[in-house]
Amino acid sequence: MTPILTIQSEILKFLDEWKDFVWDLDMVENFGPDKKYRDRGGKFHKEDRAEYAASVECLMSLDHMTHDGFPPDSYGYDFNQVGRWVESGNTPADVAKPLVEKSKWLDDNLGNYIGYRFCALKMWYPPQGYISWHTNWNVPGYNILFTYNPTGDGYWRHVDPTGSDSPRPNLGENNENVITIPDQAGWTCKTGYYGKKHEHDKIIWHTAYSNEPRMTLGYVVHDKQLWMDVVEEIAGEPLIWPLKPYDERLYQFKDDNS
Repeated sequence: MTPILTIQSEILKFLDEWKDFVWDLDMVENFGPDKKYRDRGGKFHKEDRAEYAASVECLMSLDHMTHDGFPPDSYGYDFNQVGRWVESGNTPADVAKPLVEKSKWLDDNLGNYIGYRFCALKMWYPPQGYISWHTNWNVPGYNILFTYNPTGDGYWRHVDPTGSDSPRPNLGENNENVITIPDQAGWTCKTGYYGKKHEHDKIIWHTAYSNEPRMTLGYVVHDKQLWMDVVEEIAGEPLIWPLKPYDERLYQFKDDNS
């Protein structure tokens, strides 16, 4: 996955309107098992070891060959699921209505602007929120992830699949293939291709964790050329393809001289 640290203003306009909407919900106070926005899952959070979900130990405890692509656990609030929660009786319709309407507004505006195939995720994370290791190989495609963190105290982590010959994560001899990309304060973007289960060198085992409220929007683009055009539109400039994978030295240089 490659970080895009600068997002052009037209896209930021949509992102900031969504961010302001979510932040105005006061999710930190209103999120919980018996609160307006109910938490679901959060096994490791309940066990008081939330960050374990993003650890290599947790990754290697999974049955990789029977993994279905979905995250086995998460601690946060996915706005994409609100409609389903209403149908199952887990969310009152009056609570859901403004959330569903604004979620649709985001897809109609930002989603259509970038030519998305579908929106995979609209996740808000509380402090110590996470999404545990998974691959999305059930919904492969070119992914665009927008992340907002007000302080940058969080991270994305993935396993670089280059040279892999198995669906199992190839950590390397000293875990050198485990890549951690720290959040930056504000909006950033990451992009790349999530492979199918048989595309061994394109499978992206990934996870995320945050000590601060954080949110991520995940859009999937079907066509490669459209994806390339969209990523350049997001960055606001032509890019050199193929994109270089994350390099901590370059990322730090950009951060120190921004």
